[in-house]
This record gives sequence, C-alpha cells and structure tokens, in this order.
Amino acid sequence: MMIPRRRNKVIVIGGGIHGCATAYFLAKRGQIVSIIERDHIARHASGVNAGGVRSLGRDLAEIPLSLASMDIWNNLHDEIGSYAKAFHPSFYLKVAIDEEGYAFGSARAEELERAGYNHEIWLESSDVQSRLPKLTTPTYGGFLVEGDGWAIPWQIVRGFAQGARQHGAEIIEQCNVFSLELKQNCWRLKTEKGFFEADYIVNCAGAWAAELAFQSGEPRMPLAAYAPMLAVTERKPPILPAVIGVLGHTLSLKQIDTGQFVIGGGVRAAANLGENSGEVVLPELVKSMRLVAKLFSDIAYAQIIRCWSGIEGYMPDNLPIIGHGKQPGLIHGFGFSAHGFQLGPAVGKALADLVMDQQPRIPLDAFRPDRF
Repeated sequence: MMIPRRRNKVIVIGGGIHGCATAYFLAKRGQIVSIIERDHIARHASGVNAGGVRSLGRDLAEIPLSLASMDIWNNLHDEIGSYAKAFHPSFYLKVAIDEEGYAFGSARAEELERAGYNHEIWLESSDVQSRLPKLTTPTYGGFLVEGDGWAIPWQIVRGFAQGARQHGAEIIEQCNVFSLELKQNCWRLKTEKGFFEADYIVNCAGAWAAELAFQSGEPRMPLAAYAPMLAVTERKPPILPAVIGVLGHTLSLKQIDTGQFVIGGGVRAAANLGENSGEVVLPELVKSMRLVAKLFSDIAYAQIIRCWSGIEGYMPDNLPIIGHGKQPGLIHGFGFSAHGFQLGPAVGKALADLVMDQQPRIPLDAFRPDRF
C-alpha cells in the first residue's frame, strides 16, 4: 500500500495562471500549498494564448474582477519581480468598421453608463486614426482603454509559479490526477505519482476541471473544451502601438517587441482532451488574417511563420466558475472561456481568500458554481 505524502493544507490542481496565482497568494500568506500539474507549468491555455491584458469589452459581471486584476498588473513587479517585464502596458482599441459594429458600440456605451463604469472611452473616427495612423480602413470610432496591453503569457505564469516556490509552495509537474474523494474531512488524491492528502482542493484544472469536479461528487457542469487558434508573422517595422480588436468580430491583433504580429481573438477549433491536442483549422484562421489585412495594408503581405492552438474550457454563458463547491473544502476556478488570462491575478487572490474563509474584495455571485 502506498503511503500518502505529507498532508497539505491546500492542493491546487492545475498549473495555469489561475492555479499558480492562487498558490502564490496562499503561500505568501503562510499556507502549506502544493500545485499538481498534469503536464508542465503554463503548458495549456495560460501559456499559449495571445497574451492580451484587457479590461476592455468585459461582460458587466466581470468588470469588477477585471479592474481589481488590473490593479495587480499595474504593480506586478511587487509580486513576481523581474518576470513582470513580460507585461507591456499601452492601450487597447476596439474599433467599429461597419454599421453593425457602431450599433454594438452605441449599445455598449449606454450599458456602461447605466452601470456607472467610465474606464472605456469612446473615440470618434478622427481620434482613432490619430491613435493608429497606419490604419488603412475607415472606422465609425471605437472604444479605448488606456493602460491595457499585452504580455508574454508563459513568462507571467512562470513568475507566479516561482513566487509561490519562493514562499514555500511545492510544484509537482507531469502528475495526472486520476481521482479525488473526501474521506473524514480529508481530501485524498490518487495520482500517477502516488497519493496526496489535503484539507482543501482548489480546482483550477482548465478544460479538465469539470471531470475532476464530477469525480469528487459534484454535479456534472456544462464545460466544453475547444482550441482557440493563433498565428504569428515574420518581423516587420513597428506600426502598431496598441492591441486592437474589432467590434462585432472575433479578433485581437498586436505587434510585439520583436516586430512580429500576433493574430488571435478566440477563433476556435476542436480539442482532444485525451490526447492533449488542439486542431488548427486554417480556413477559419484565414478569416482573421483577411480582416487584419483590411485593417493594415502594411501587414497584408507579411508571412505567417507559425499557427497553433491551446486547450481551453468554455461555459455556456462565457463566464467562469469561481466559488465553493458542494463538497466541503472544494473550491473551483475554471471555465474562463478564452478570456481569463488578464483576470488571473485577481482570481488567484479571490480563491486564496475563499480557502482562508476571508471575504474576497470583489463580488463573485455571478460566477457561482451552482448557477447551472
């Protein structure tokens, strides 16, 4: 019989940004915590996404969480030291290039005003052109958020992981969790590296999280796995000082410090959880490339040098699951539906609060696990 390793206060399942940030904030507060990751830290969605750091365009329910996270991003060096250099704040613009986009923007402006938010500013078309002088398609205006930007995602995740280690957390990689069950107020995990025990489990397992929750005795949650696709171009002279999106279209575009353009936005392909693989469907990704060429003629003939996809979990309402499970000592943080990277620091702090029975700074009711 295999003897369990030391009993932890907390085990975090999943080594993406949410899991690593949770472990960091817990370890920083003196908790005994381990991360168990089935592959490697930042292997899936958190490490291979487009790296957008945006409060722009959030669902109203997500805005408080996003703004709280932005506070951490703006002081990231205090948390993860030199890894914070991977964050590049600038500004984020979502432009309207057709009447449908303008109508969407008008409705959005009214919605934000009613809710009392003023972090998104509407720019007229002339102001958009002034901000983006190389833009080659006319616009009807667009939304601007100063201070949003982009990051190299795997470096940020590694930063939180390293910070957790420095505060005493254990990180166990290449360790698949086969089962977890609650016995006599103790969580027992069977993994490919033996048995583990803990008082609390934080389920940040991404696209695999619903299955783990079900194994633990939770109701089955409607989490679907997809593979958001991205592409990166060859190096080009700098023309784009911001991250840009298009209202009513699935696109994010940025020019990183190497001069390359990263094309993303969440266009999805199929994912295979059993094989840890995501497809790349070029005809769908080409639609984004054509939109980029319309926006900036300077990019129209840039050579695409690589395309890839990650694996992400999507909820039906595109809002995450954050909160206590039905089982005591089980806390969930997953289902970020391809827009959870920027939220990661605040989610980690909120999950740490829940573990320690403290009141999170921001309301989490919209994300409660039992809403389905």
